[in-house]
Amino acid sequence: MTDSGIESPAAPEWLLKLESRREQIKAKLSHESGNGAPCNVCGSSCPGLDLHFWRKICRNCKCRKEQHDCIDDDVSGWAQFEILGAIRSKPAYIRISELTDKPVQLAWVPPNVTPELASDYMRTLGQQNIPIVGSEAAEKRKQQLEYQVPAHDLDTNLCHNLTPYEAGQLSDYVEKIKTHCVGQGTVMRVGGESAGMLQYGTVVQQPTAQTAGISNSTSSAGKESKRPDYMESGVLSDKMKYKLNLMGISSSEMVAQAMLYDPATVLSGTDQSIPEAIVKFHQEYQANPKFRAEMDHFKDRLQFPTRQTVHSESVPYGENSPNVPVGGSSIVPSGSNDSGFGSIPVSPREDGPSHAQLLGPMEALGLGGERMPPPQQAVRDAVAMTAHRCTGCTLPIVVGEVAVKVDRASSSDRSIWHPQCFKCERCGELLADLVYFYHGGAVYCGRDLAAILKIPRCAACDELIFTKEYTAAEGATFHVRHFCCYHCDGPLAGQQYVMDEKSAQPLCLPCYKGHYAQTCATCKRCIGPTEQGVGWDKIHWHKECFLCSGKHCHKSLIGGRFCVKENRPYCSAQCTKDV
Repeated sequence: MTDSGIESPAAPEWLLKLESRREQIKAKLSHESGNGAPCNVCGSSCPGLDLHFWRKICRNCKCRKEQHDCIDDDVSGWAQFEILGAIRSKPAYIRISELTDKPVQLAWVPPNVTPELASDYMRTLGQQNIPIVGSEAAEKRKQQLEYQVPAHDLDTNLCHNLTPYEAGQLSDYVEKIKTHCVGQGTVMRVGGESAGMLQYGTVVQQPTAQTAGISNSTSSAGKESKRPDYMESGVLSDKMKYKLNLMGISSSEMVAQAMLYDPATVLSGTDQSIPEAIVKFHQEYQANPKFRAEMDHFKDRLQFPTRQTVHSESVPYGENSPNVPVGGSSIVPSGSNDSGFGSIPVSPREDGPSHAQLLGPMEALGLGGERMPPPQQAVRDAVAMTAHRCTGCTLPIVVGEVAVKVDRASSSDRSIWHPQCFKCERCGELLADLVYFYHGGAVYCGRDLAAILKIPRCAACDELIFTKEYTAAEGATFHVRHFCCYHCDGPLAGQQYVMDEKSAQPLCLPCYKGHYAQTCATCKRCIGPTEQGVGWDKIHWHKECFLCSGKHCHKSLIGGRFCVKENRPYCSAQCTKDV
């Protein structure tokens, strides 16, 4: 309540949280974050992170902050996500069958996906890129995020000594990229929406029996047939549902019927009357132990009537089957509780055909009624209609494959990538946490987007330059105030300097001679930046000092053969004896 008597409404919680973090950043400067963290590059030779006030490198070892083992915290790691509107996923436990039978903890997983989809996505990336907590891949992912999307590119509070004009320009830049190009890729399983296939990991509302077109009797045209009932089962994993779908298995009862066939007869190929869906089922059943085990478990949980008739309603399940729907009218969890995900199976699209229309009813088994085309042919047609091509490699992405989709692309033909192809167009690195910047039909990381837009970046402080006045030296750009000696921070404007080959940073002459120049092994003097020198292993000489050390020789060794004994050069073995 103010003095005027007008009550001010309370600020929303999200705004208070955001402002609180901003205040924490102001109170806790970024160079204090991670202080003392060990260097992953230098090891024990670096006593710990001592971040330079504005260079964003360690004073001790000159490595970047993200190359040190800094613990993530909300203050230093919030900008890339909260400013850009991306989702920061929490660590989760996922079972990846190719690695281990037990769940492993990942430092990052795609947001808003089921455990099965997350597991398939990680497998597609390759074992070397799976960010298991404590692994090199997890550390690289963390470094990539901080390097590809620098927090100081997004918030003036994280920059050094900006003028009001520079702060305004940076804020305008951030608003433009938020409006026009930044996004976070969505991991999905290609399902062919036009064909009525599923996209696992996309949670939608469960339609009622009326809206889904389910009734107690099927029409002659089959328009009110429902999709395969096993799609609602909590017993089967998403992957197994998808496999059955592609085979042409149209219901849970068809699974049970397939398992009644003699495998030897089915696989011999002698009986041409056996539907191709049954043949494919037995081929997978014999070759894949995991598929066989899951199908056996699924069949044990089912109870079918003894007569082989076609039912339009859902097949009832056993009373001892918890979390399994009766009638297919409820949403149930996927059955995976070890990953930290809350996954819900998706429902059919109300505006597209059902799976039963695609796969055909039980008449395909010859169990009565009018014979329909083979269900697998309908699946092939669906795949043909919904084929996509990867924007990165241009190869097809077929139904059932995991893909990454972006919502910034104006054309759907350029909106989907293989997970391993979702890389920055310029640097070729995987886009960390799926954060992308869409420009000109391609995706970039934030660092390379600025380069594409020709916004100069200061080689000293790593911040974008938004002033007309800046310094260019040796192919690099610098803020005028940051064109300083790499060692002592002394200004170099109008002074002679030397570019350090290792760091590509300028050094004043006194610092170069005192800390970086080599010492001549013959005269013991410093080899200056304008002097010519010769190096062998860790030994260095002035050009004029590179002479044979033989007592009566002393000829120049430039351009000739030589040998070294006790750190002295000689032109021949004979001269090594003549000392």
